[in-house]
Amino acid sequence: MIKPDCGEHRRTHLELSEDSSGSHKSYEVTACSTKRLSAPRRAWGCQSPIWHNTFTPTTACHLGNPGTVDHYTATHPVTTNVGVDAYVQAETTFEMVMTVTTIDEQTAVLALTQATHSVPWHYTARAIASAGSACKILDEDLIGLDEGDRVHAVDIASRVEPEDLRRTRNLIITMQAHGIDLVTILDDTYPGNMLWANNYQPFLWIRGQLNTEDYRAVAVVGERDSTLAAAAAQALAHAGLTVVAPLDTDLDAAVHEAALAVGGHTLGVLSGGIAEPSTLGQYANVAQQIVERGALVSQFWPDTARADQTTALARIVTCGLAATIYIADGCDGGSSHRYVESVLKTGKHVFVPQWLQQEQPWVTRAGFRGGITAVQDIDDLSKQAVNLIDMSSQSTMF
Repeated sequence: MIKPDCGEHRRTHLELSEDSSGSHKSYEVTACSTKRLSAPRRAWGCQSPIWHNTFTPTTACHLGNPGTVDHYTATHPVTTNVGVDAYVQAETTFEMVMTVTTIDEQTAVLALTQATHSVPWHYTARAIASAGSACKILDEDLIGLDEGDRVHAVDIASRVEPEDLRRTRNLIITMQAHGIDLVTILDDTYPGNMLWANNYQPFLWIRGQLNTEDYRAVAVVGERDSTLAAAAAQALAHAGLTVVAPLDTDLDAAVHEAALAVGGHTLGVLSGGIAEPSTLGQYANVAQQIVERGALVSQFWPDTARADQTTALARIVTCGLAATIYIADGCDGGSSHRYVESVLKTGKHVFVPQWLQQEQPWVTRAGFRGGITAVQDIDDLSKQAVNLIDMSSQSTMF
């Protein structure tokens, strides 16, 4: 048996051998750990349950004692993809390498978020990011956390039970079976634009595809002028920029449809759970178009119903996914005004039509410290947005 490398990435090496016992093939799978895990929570939550998903549904396996050398016997030939990032070679005796980090960490991120009761979720996201591992927090390994994050981490970790970890892991598997992927603050695919703010979310559910070029994104929002918003979205998409928008109103739908019509890539931010049918409502057809050419994104539990509170919280992700934002129209105290306030707090730039700045005093008030540029027309918007993003973009943004 090959000893696993139980370093930072916790890669586990397995050796599978064919057994000549009768007419069917049988494989013996042996896994080992070079150190005893420090807590039952870690053993059952962040290590052992991964083996439930190691084999195909027809495979029977036995889980040994947590934190010790475990022995597994598969009664069905292992000939297809196994677990996460695993593969099996077509040989009698072979070695398989499986990365358990992703599923372990994602499970722990969800469980810790679920245990966050009295403060916003970004407190948990920040603690996990500071620790560099959700499993470390469950293991009470809090090196690198400041006092505030440490207190919060201890509090949420104390509420997580083994059943919580099993439940969240099953949720990930169920969502994947329905074509919905999970991206957490620990994953390389987490949108870098989100990290500009201090209220970045611990996880996002994704239906569709995030692209590496999505850091070149502009959010397009407004309240009534669907024609202007759609024209802006179409011009931005034609310029090669990703368009970000909610999917709550006719204006939002028009933004996505306009960008998609010219071959653009859009990200639709949902104000409810990604698996909750009522979230899409009358815009289900538009949502399907977005999935085919972009992605739907939700920061909520999959079955969360849309409400005023979730609509307000979804602004965090709309503003977060974009490098800058264009406000098509809006009144004092309206949704566009709130978007501007949210974006400016992150240090990102806001574009508005020149007429809006002239007619709406709230625009001048919101931008008295800078951060707002009035554009003459849609062509001016496209040029300035491209220049701003390309000049300030960094490889770590997305």
